[in-house]
Amino acid sequence: MKNAITTILTDLNHVFVKGNADKVEQARVFFLLAVPFMSVIYTVGQFPPY
Repeated sequence: MKNAITTILTDLNHVFVKGNADKVEQARVFFLLAVPFMSVIYTVGQFPPY
């Protein structure tokens, strides 16, 4: 569990602070932020129409 938290914090640091993340780190951060955000939007009921 501690290794997973360290990996997430390292990925966030590489993506947002340093800016030199590889594609795997960018994908992890995207899903880490997108899944809860989409869940909240879907729960509130204001999901953007396509």
